[in-house]
Amino acid sequence: MDLSRRQYLGLAAGAGLARAATEADVLEQWEQIATETDGVVGAAALHMESGRRASLRGDDRFPMASVCKLPIAVNILAMVGEAKLTLKDKIEIPFQDVVPGVSEVAERWPKQKIFPLNELLELMVAKSDNTVVETLFRMGGGGAGMAARFRQWKIDGMRVDRSERQCNLDAAGVANIPPVSQWTPGMFDELTAKVQPAERLRAMRRFLDDPRDTATPSGTIRFLERAFRGELLSRDLTARLVEILKATSTGSGRIKGLLPSGTVVAHKTGTTSTVAGLNGGTNDVGVIMPALAIAIYVKGSTRNEKTRDRVIARIAKVAFDAWSHA
Repeated sequence: MDLSRRQYLGLAAGAGLARAATEADVLEQWEQIATETDGVVGAAALHMESGRRASLRGDDRFPMASVCKLPIAVNILAMVGEAKLTLKDKIEIPFQDVVPGVSEVAERWPKQKIFPLNELLELMVAKSDNTVVETLFRMGGGGAGMAARFRQWKIDGMRVDRSERQCNLDAAGVANIPPVSQWTPGMFDELTAKVQPAERLRAMRRFLDDPRDTATPSGTIRFLERAFRGELLSRDLTARLVEILKATSTGSGRIKGLLPSGTVVAHKTGTTSTVAGLNGGTNDVGVIMPALAIAIYVKGSTRNEKTRDRVIARIAKVAFDAWSHA
């Protein structure tokens, strides 16, 4: 009886004869999984102890969406390490930064306007707070500050050019945006509601072609590797970063979705809006503890979020099964 390569490996595994998975094995499975969405899937994984790695469209660019909050957080922590800030600093959130929706700070504001920086970092990353990111992006020097930091870190393939709110406005096709000083809570919804559906769809397609605020899977893995090895921050600040990433509550159906119960994942998710059925990006990046760095991006898909999440979960599971115990 003739057996395909995949059938042979399955039988060998059942008989206890399976060899260690190669990059080709992982990539073959990833390519098959990627066909379950009509979008473009990019992924990269690195087992930081053994050096085993795989990449699917590793140098393609994908919209980061809220994944941008991870490098923004590391930039702020780097400023703490440089004694420009402290984790105990009290930060006032101005009204123009308040973004209703995914924001615990917006829910508390204006009764509470001042927060410890340490708490803001956790809210921004672990809860993906859309108000906090406006304040901390600006405090970190905006796009110019992030570009300088990426150069310092020697990270290619990641860029944060605009505030996340500005990205969302551009993706929605909003023109004639008021100055930041004139912003009020709820203005985002007011502005986007005025854009005609056809223009919103055209704007999303332009957004998908825009190199700004994008990352490559390979660049993301390099960033994760350097961060988790303690090459970007001090030992204590690296530990705080990992602690915050472990507390992430968004995207439970993505990287973590098919992993064994109790598997610890330190990660950050990102999701753009969906216009006329077209989703800009659905992402999850992080480390399956203790040593498997992984970045998965899905862009331009018309499949529902459950399907997109499942693609990410299956890709993560393949890498976990292949290399988590390497």
